[in-house]
Amino acid sequence: MRVLVSGAAGFLGRHVVERLLERGHFVRAIVRPSSSPPEWKGNVEIWRADLRVDGALEGAFTDIDVFVHLAAATSGNEDVQFASTVVGTERALKAMASSSVERLVHISSLVVYDWDVARGEMNEETPLLTDFYRMGGYTIAKMWQERLVTRCSAKNDWQLTILRPGFIWGHEHAEIAGMGRGAGPIHIMFGPFTRLPLTYVRNCADCIAVAVEDPRASGQIFNIVDDDEIRVWHYAREYVRRTKRSRWLLPIPYYFGLGVAWIAQLFSRSCFGSKGKLPSLLTPLRYQQQFKPIRFGNGKLRKVLDWAAPIKFDHCLEETYSKARGDNHLGPA
Repeated sequence: MRVLVSGAAGFLGRHVVERLLERGHFVRAIVRPSSSPPEWKGNVEIWRADLRVDGALEGAFTDIDVFVHLAAATSGNEDVQFASTVVGTERALKAMASSSVERLVHISSLVVYDWDVARGEMNEETPLLTDFYRMGGYTIAKMWQERLVTRCSAKNDWQLTILRPGFIWGHEHAEIAGMGRGAGPIHIMFGPFTRLPLTYVRNCADCIAVAVEDPRASGQIFNIVDDDEIRVWHYAREYVRRTKRSRWLLPIPYYFGLGVAWIAQLFSRSCFGSKGKLPSLLTPLRYQQQFKPIRFGNGKLRKVLDWAAPIKFDHCLEETYSKARGDNHLGPA
């Protein structure tokens, strides 16, 4: 297949391109003009463009079978994240609509779910956020992005697949929000026995490649999490130990932290009204989004696409923290 990948030079994007090449596909990788893409091995073509400002994107879709949309901003203020994520998506979809491409694989996130109402296990049936403007810039941008791809796909009769990964981690990206916070010599774990919705970056890339190839993925939404049920204390302990940081692990009960967040929000509203700004740890909905003690499953992926994470947690740890990563080849499909 001939696959167009946006956000190809990003942390996940470079692994997605690598996995698609390993499986024998041609890849056209959209890379910002200022980015330095890795030296991929395989049939890859670099397309230099900034989705936020470049209007002439139609050529990127020439002779393409599938568009994998990964481009999104994970940092910066709300305006920067919105422009990079939503405006960039609008431009890309407009270009796609003028082409013959009818297959779109969009990479969203678990942040689009309403974590306040989630009970037991979060799955693809969990309600989405409605009042998402109370959340951070990344959540707002991902919500609008997913709405855009859904509406455009319906309007143009595209075959759409939406993938929602959990915490993506790997080499040089091992510090994730759900593991808690470091404060000097202490690492605070909120809800130490909570199961983390982890997806190792190469497992996530493999799942995306499978969704690109398998026609059963069309019209479907999948959450991407690995099979291992790793708890906060386990992940945080490995992080502190393997990065050789001198920190004491301090467990804080989840509901104690949530109570503090509610008190902080009430105090902020009483003093500053709607203008008050609180960090994510002191905003109840954002606190839940990072630490809520529920289960996360990949049952739909297993049932529909027969997918299971190919790399287990212990091996992921070795790859993530080793200085010389060695041969990470997953092998052909």
